[in-house]
Amino acid sequence: AMTKEEILSALHDCVRKLGRNPSLRELRRMCGVTEDAVYKNFGGLAKALRTAKLEPMGSGFEVRTSTLLLDWAALARKQGRLPTAQSYMKSGRYSTSPLVKRCGRWRYVRQEFLRFVREQGIESEWADVIQMTSRKQKGESRAKAGIKAGTKAASPRSWDQPVLLRDRPIYGGPLPMPGLACEPVTEIGVVYLFGMVAGQMGYMVQRMQTGFPDCEALRRVERGKWQRVSIEFEYESRNFMKHRHNADDCDVIICWRHNWPECPSSLEVIELSKVVRGMAAAGS
Repeated sequence: AMTKEEILSALHDCVRKLGRNPSLRELRRMCGVTEDAVYKNFGGLAKALRTAKLEPMGSGFEVRTSTLLLDWAALARKQGRLPTAQSYMKSGRYSTSPLVKRCGRWRYVRQEFLRFVREQGIESEWADVIQMTSRKQKGESRAKAGIKAGTKAASPRSWDQPVLLRDRPIYGGPLPMPGLACEPVTEIGVVYLFGMVAGQMGYMVQRMQTGFPDCEALRRVERGKWQRVSIEFEYESRNFMKHRHNADDCDVIICWRHNWPECPSSLEVIELSKVVRGMAAAGS
């Protein structure tokens, strides 16, 4: 039986060797720490990492709101302007989903950040980002005042230049498949779509989980012959790298869009956007 101190020491050894937090599989393989030992002493890998002063990251770990807000602010400082949802998805460490879920809407993130830095007493550390937020709020106030006064605060709408309504959800384009009307725009949409077509693709799912990798499945390689594969779902394939997953512990990335040219050759990438369009064309 391993003690808490031995497990924490093993975690730090893995971090030094890997340059990132280890998975349970890596912890067992590299240091002999079993999953049972982690759960017995800490109740899970996330709690063990926090006890070791290591921020849990990756699929299955809930990131603290303070971490999300500071990452948003760090990107604002780097860009010299407040991040849009699109720019944060491209350059932030996390996705926009947890920020929107906890703040209500994307435009409320800056208000939540201001409240957070005031509560923590760290306004001086983020004075430049606070100034960006103030300029943004003043600009919106002037725009609203202009609309009330009957002046043009923005370019007129036209049929070929629609205005994006920030208080409405975003949908993907129409999808030519029964059971799913629109293309997925999130990772969970990719998971649902894969469940619809897994049988046609020659997969038989054995296990789904919140930790990395997301899925274990049998894949038909020949008639009457199947092999087990580990699958990670991503909306975009490059998110695999952003989430700091280990390619050695995964066989297949299933995504909607493949945009990771530097993907290791050991990883197979299946782009569902091409798969379902091919199925639709074959069925037409």
